[in-house]
Amino acid sequence: MIKCVFVKRGFFEKFEITGHSLYAKKGEDIVCAAVSTVVQHTARFLKKNGAKVKVDEGYLLVKDIVNNEISQIFVEELFQTLQDLQSQYPKYVKVEVKHNEN
Repeated sequence: MIKCVFVKRGFFEKFEITGHSLYAKKGEDIVCAAVSTVVQHTARFLKKNGAKVKVDEGYLLVKDIVNNEISQIFVEELFQTLQDLQSQYPKYVKVEVKHNEN
């Protein structure tokens, strides 16, 4: 399962994507392809705007997301897209939000 955790403190400050969907074999996994594409697109944009990005096999972390309108719109759109994928493939994608009170 792909786990998508977003951390908010009034605004999105980071997100972490971990795991593999295991929907189909490597190279044919449409769930993995969909998640990877939208997450990498968003991470690349956010990195250009000052966020820190860490990528590894089955892992992506974007932190220190700038609290400006365009960056937050990108993350909100990513969040909504991943929620759509979760509703279509609930056994393979899980999305959650954690609220940071600090």
